[in-house]
Amino acid sequence: MISNLIVVPCHSVWVQHIAIDGEENLGQSPEYWILANFQHEGNDHLAFIKHALRALEELLQNWDRSVLLFSGSQTKREVGPVSEAQSYFFLLWKIIKWAECQKKMPSEFDSQLLQLLESVCNLMAKRSISSDELFQSSKINTEEFSLDSFDNLLFSLCRFKEITNAYPTHITIVGFAFKQLRFLKYHAAAIDYPSDDITYIGIEPLPLGYSAERLSKYYSDIQRNENKNALNLFENDWYGQREVLLKKKQSRNPFQRYPGYETLKLLHWDKLLAHSDESHFREFIAGRMPWSR
Repeated sequence: MISNLIVVPCHSVWVQHIAIDGEENLGQSPEYWILANFQHEGNDHLAFIKHALRALEELLQNWDRSVLLFSGSQTKREVGPVSEAQSYFFLLWKIIKWAECQKKMPSEFDSQLLQLLESVCNLMAKRSISSDELFQSSKINTEEFSLDSFDNLLFSLCRFKEITNAYPTHITIVGFAFKQLRFLKYHAAAIDYPSDDITYIGIEPLPLGYSAERLSKYYSDIQRNENKNALNLFENDWYGQREVLLKKKQSRNPFQRYPGYETLKLLHWDKLLAHSDESHFREFIAGRMPWSR
């Protein structure tokens, strides 16, 4: 029985048609992605690939009961209506196919990424499954409406229901370690999903050539920005539907994509702005969700 949802919250779009100096585009260069300024210093694009590989490793280790979803909408006008989720899906397929053919990997792929790739390939060999069989299976799919981390969690639950006709009894999230608190303390609590039924696997961005002191400052700055731009905001806007967080979501929706998940009706969004978030939670959500205890 499929009961475990594995989610990769996506953070950008891989641009598959770009090539630099004739090299194969496996997402190894920042130029192959649409990145925000703050995503360059820590080589975030390589962390995205690690998240995808680690999630695939988790799927292969828990094959019979798991589904893997890449979650992210069509957020980048520059590349047209291509979702973050689809770009991750097809990039991972390409990387696995490349490894399957035993071709040389880009020098930009660090040891952690290569170790994850090797582990995935070994697990595939044990299951006697090819890259095409893996990505054409029902085990890997996409969720293509999410505009922020709250959506990543809630909409992935909705998508899991569409695929399996049930809700997951366990969720595994693979993403940036510094975002763990927002998922477990705020997002899960806001929809009444038991946080002890969520496993969070964190992989951080990694700047190259930094001294220990500079690296420590880099991670301290990340946490400070996480507190300022996410935790403090979600603490006062549980569902991301007011002021600052809503404007962020709107700016990430250039193609006006809106979800039609049946599950969303259970949360009574139409009544949300008439209450405080806490009142809305007590009246419509607490103990009333299919996953509530």
